[in-house]
Amino acid sequence: MNKIAQDVFENGFAGPLDSGIRPGLLASAAEKIDRMLEARDAHPIYGRFSVRDWHLIDPEVLNLFTDARIVDAVSDVLGNDILLWRSKIFAKAPGEEALGWHQEWGPFNGEEIGNDKPALYPAEHRRDAPWNLTMWLALDDVTWDMGPIRFALGTQKRRFPIAMEPIVQSEFYLDPFRDISTLDQLVTRARQSALVLDIDTSAYFDGAPTNLTLEEAKALVLDKLRVERGAVTLDFDEREHEIVSVPMKAGQFALFTERCMHGSSANISDCRRLAINARYTFADTLIYPFRQSDEPFDGSNLDVSSHRCVLVRGRSLDPRNAVATPEELRGEQAFV
Repeated sequence: MNKIAQDVFENGFAGPLDSGIRPGLLASAAEKIDRMLEARDAHPIYGRFSVRDWHLIDPEVLNLFTDARIVDAVSDVLGNDILLWRSKIFAKAPGEEALGWHQEWGPFNGEEIGNDKPALYPAEHRRDAPWNLTMWLALDDVTWDMGPIRFALGTQKRRFPIAMEPIVQSEFYLDPFRDISTLDQLVTRARQSALVLDIDTSAYFDGAPTNLTLEEAKALVLDKLRVERGAVTLDFDEREHEIVSVPMKAGQFALFTERCMHGSSANISDCRRLAINARYTFADTLIYPFRQSDEPFDGSNLDVSSHRCVLVRGRSLDPRNAVATPEELRGEQAFV
């Protein structure tokens, strides 16, 4: 077993590892992502704001995930038939709080929020293996004070229970009002479902009085969010585990099984921290089995009927999956 696979199987993660990504590509991709985040653009595939799967839209973002060193590292763990099935942007603003400890043991059946819509069905003989592998790539230099990703070593060997509590108490709740200074900003962002990731807030102000103050509008949002549910990890005390924080240079990455307990510390610096992850799985995993059903919405309330996986190495092994090669996508993409 090579060192990367050994680290993933024994510790839950490997890294930081060096990619072969050119600094110019990192900077260009980061600039595009910054523009999208500032504008809160609707995702061309999902029809509303989302930090998910911009690799399906922009060839430079796709190039981050098909870099040879990254795919080689993933192959060390998953073998030679690999699908990229998802990506997500992580922008941690100066002063932003920690992201709580969490693990994903199962089939992504609702992720951080209270839905129950399994997204992944691994082949039977894979189910005891780390069949959902995440690559977390730093687009900025990430120093100790910027909220680097962190891991609790060895926790991929135990499944910690979760409870679904009001989302404002969950591991994933972040202050939705941090950079909002006007009522118009708040209402617009809520109508775009760009206020709280993965929560459909588009109707929160339907029927609300038109003369609300900003503070009254915030209270209205919080009342509605208390009805939403999010995951809270139980029986996990970080003092009982060896915790490893992973600062990185731009272009470095960590590779980990989602079963390993992970999170990030608060960003106490004056700089934003921009990163992006990609999730890879075996090419015989069934992905979004409900994609062409009458209810093609995933656990994050996104319509995945037009979603495709990317075959980054080898063969596509389940004909039910919608799969494209990187070359096919690059021929179609146009960043908007």
